[in-house]
Amino acid sequence: MNVCVVSTFEGTTEDYMEMFNSTKEKSEGFMVEYELGVIREGKVMLMMQIDDMNKMQEVMSSDEMKAWDEKFNCVDEVYALDQMN
Repeated sequence: MNVCVVSTFEGTTEDYMEMFNSTKEKSEGFMVEYELGVIREGKVMLMMQIDDMNKMQEVMSSDEMKAWDEKFNCVDEVYALDQMN
């Protein structure tokens, strides 16, 4: 399944990348491929090919992620994507 996560937060792109890189090993359990784009400071878009939605939800709702979300007032909008021919 292809998923897009748009994250809006009160921090810098560097703050986000530190969190993303620190959880990268955990995401290898569900994320096959990804592309990350910076929309602006405090807003990023992550497009992923997911092969285990339950594992993704587990990582995104972990205590570590909840703490980061609270610290930076992060809101994630998650979209399922279908390719159009």
